[in-house]
Amino acid sequence: MSTPDRKARDAEKVARRRQSLIEAAITVIARKGLPGMTLADVAREAGCGYGLVSFHFETKERLLLASLDALVEEYRAAWHARSDAHDDPAAKLEALIDLDLGSDVADGRHIAVWTAFWAETPRNPDYRTRFSELNSAYLARLEPLISALAAAEPACTDHRLIAGGLSALFDGLWIDSQTGGPGGADWSRARATCRAYLRAFFPKSFGPETDWRP
Repeated sequence: MSTPDRKARDAEKVARRRQSLIEAAITVIARKGLPGMTLADVAREAGCGYGLVSFHFETKERLLLASLDALVEEYRAAWHARSDAHDDPAAKLEALIDLDLGSDVADGRHIAVWTAFWAETPRNPDYRTRFSELNSAYLARLEPLISALAAAEPACTDHRLIAGGLSALFDGLWIDSQTGGPGGADWSRARATCRAYLRAFFPKSFGPETDWRP
């Protein structure tokens, strides 16, 4: 095997190991929160020695930042894939609703980790920066879709306010999913809530709700 091939193979192995440690960290954070997570916990979850975790990330904070970055990239990739699969603005919004409320990147485990990081944003500028950038990117994706709907069905308020309200509604429903009853989150009702919000502005694009009934 040539030296470049060996280097590429070694780099791929390192990347896989780092990703496995990040996945273990996310699992631990979902269970114990940010303050309770330790590198030793992650090592146990990953089935490796403490030294390996320390070698790849050195400190708990670096592992936490890597975990948050991984969540952000996974979420970005998912929203691009889901919305880009459609041409119609209403269908793109429907896809984002389905993504944010009950998908494999927005299940209870993921949301527990997102909310753990959210709780620390007032005290951690790195987390705050990442959430600010993600929110700006998300609104930049929502606003043109809302604007396109408003062109066909003139809304009673600015499309940017509608997009901001929908984004805030997603956040609130995520938090609500963590504080609900023992039965867990009712994602069907959560999706229906978002569609009812959009139907108030765009009744032609978002007709009678069929996803959930009381």
